Amino acid sequence: MEQKPKPEDHWDEHEEEAEGERHVTAMQKFVGFVMLVLGWLQLLLAVSSGSEATSVPFLIYFAGVVIFVNGTVTAWYKYPLMLAATIAGLALHYHIQSLGSATRWEKAVVVYGTIVVVAYFILFAKKPVRRINLPPSPPQPPTAPPQE
Repeated sequence: MEQKPKPEDHWDEHEEEAEGERHVTAMQKFVGFVMLVLGWLQLLLAVSSGSEATSVPFLIYFAGVVIFVNGTVTAWYKYPLMLAATIAGLALHYHIQSLGSATRWEKAVVVYGTIVVVAYFILFAKKPVRRINLPPSPPQPPTAPPQE
């Protein structure tokens, strides 16, 4: 007596790969966002208090941008965005290492630029359509033809 597998128990390889890919994408979004916020907070603290900042917060910030973009963007401009963030991060790292510490305008550009970008997406970005899934209404009896 062989037992046949139930259709619900059957997982094909595509479903398993898709499930694993969703987990990787979610982890990229989470890790990228956390790195982005941690780098931004270090730079905000340095701008507001007037203290020095090395290139490490910039590297953390731009690495977070690259990871977050990789996990969220699916359009054609995904890789140019990642390339631009990588070049900006490495250029700032090289520049700051040659100076010894970041100047006020470098920290301010990242901090206030982030605020402007976030404000743009909050205020002007297209909002997703909210759909309410109602249960189907019960069948209605057919209407009787009008009587004369």
